[in-house]
Parts: sequence; structure tokens; C-alpha cells
Amino acid sequence: MRINHATLALTSLLSLGCVGTTGGDTFSFEAFARGEGTGTVDEPYVNAHGYSIALSRAKVHVGAVYLNRSAPTSVSSDTSCILPGVYVAEVAHALDVDALTTDPQRFPDLGQAIEDAARTGEVWLTGGDVNEPDDGTVILDASGVATKDSTEFPFEGALTIGENRLQPTPPELPGLKPICKERIVTPVPVDVALARGGKLTLRVDVARMFSNVDFSELRLGPDGVFRFDDDPTTADAASRNLYVGLRSSTGVYRFTIEP
Repeated sequence: MRINHATLALTSLLSLGCVGTTGGDTFSFEAFARGEGTGTVDEPYVNAHGYSIALSRAKVHVGAVYLNRSAPTSVSSDTSCILPGVYVAEVAHALDVDALTTDPQRFPDLGQAIEDAARTGEVWLTGGDVNEPDDGTVILDASGVATKDSTEFPFEGALTIGENRLQPTPPELPGLKPICKERIVTPVPVDVALARGGKLTLRVDVARMFSNVDFSELRLGPDGVFRFDDDPTTADAASRNLYVGLRSSTGVYRFTIEP
């Protein structure tokens, strides 16, 4: 599924290529996503609170990815969510990534790029229009068991970024905190140059999303499963920290290029 408004970035990309300021015309490329193989039964991940985490399910919905030739500070600051004139590559189609496997999973359509070095990346965590608050797409769907001092914490979590993530704003500044700022993970540090014939891979280290989660803070359900709360108004600290991890621009997402 193509993401609405993502083509604004491609328009900037195409115009840059046409005037020759970034080194060439546009070309198509294949794009993939994969996990890093951590946080599994075979390779548990020990987080900052001493929990050994073994995931049995970890799906991450990626709406689109972009590479930039400059280094914007962050979309969480006072900037537009879409930064015209800086994109050198885009994959504007969604993919549900199985982040427990290292097998490459191909995005359904080709990406578009120009030959120029990229300094930052963006991961769009959205199920449709990045500016539309009403989006119930599950962005992270995970389950597993965390163990500490021989105590097991079976857990489940399904996080969304929709109207539940809208932040209150003053009436005189209704557009101060748009939902797109919650959905775009940036700046992801990169130092790559995509050339014709190259393949772009987004690597997702899903276990690191749980790096600051204290599982003892989660609420225990009647079925004996600890569940992450998707409602920020009622969420415990563990649920809030997992959401922060999902949107971390360092350590969780990484871009590589294969010839």
C-alpha cells in the first residue's frame, strides 16, 4: 500500500535529480527488511533491568522508509514532518516485518532513488496517511517471556499510533503537535550511497525496543499474561517505555546496502 503524502518527498527527489544538484537521474531499486536475530529463544536479549527476553512473536508494521542527504535535527522539533529538498531515496509502500527472522523480506514495490550519499534515514510507522489521526493499524505486535531471578513474565503487546497518541495543544496552536511527528522515526544515522543495482535493507533490532522495560510494572491479566497498555492515559511505566523504544532513532533501526 502506498502511503498518502509520501509522494511529496519523491517530488522533491525527482526535482533534485532533474536539475543535477545531487548527481544523477532517478532509478528504481529493491528494498528489504529483516530482524537482527536477537531476543529469540536461541539468543535471548538481556535488557537494562536484567530481564532475559525471549520473543515468540514480533511483527513491526513499516509504512515507508526514506534516506536523506542532510541531517535534520528531528521531526520532534519545530519542523515540518516532510522535509522537502533533502530526500535521495524512498520506499513508499508498507511491509509487515517479521522481526524475529534474519531472512530478508521484500517490500512489495520498488523504491526510487538518485545517486547521492545519505546521512540520515526515516522509518515511517503508519498504516496510511501519515497525517491522519484515525489509524488503528497495529505497529508493534509482540509476545514472549521475560525472565529475571528465575521468575517468568509471559507478556503480550499490541501498540498503535493513532488518535490515542495525539498530544494536547493550546487552542491558538492547533497544529503544534501533529500525529505525523509521533509516526516518523528520525534521524536514524546512516552513511551510505545507493547506486543502480544496489539493494536497500532496513534492519530492525526489535529486542532493543524492550531495553528499558521493567516487566514487573506491567498489569497481570486473569489469564496469567502481562500486557502492555496501548492507552497513554492509563499506561504504566513499562508500557510507556516500550512505546519510546518503538520510536527510538538509535539502536533499533539500521540501514544497509548490498551491491
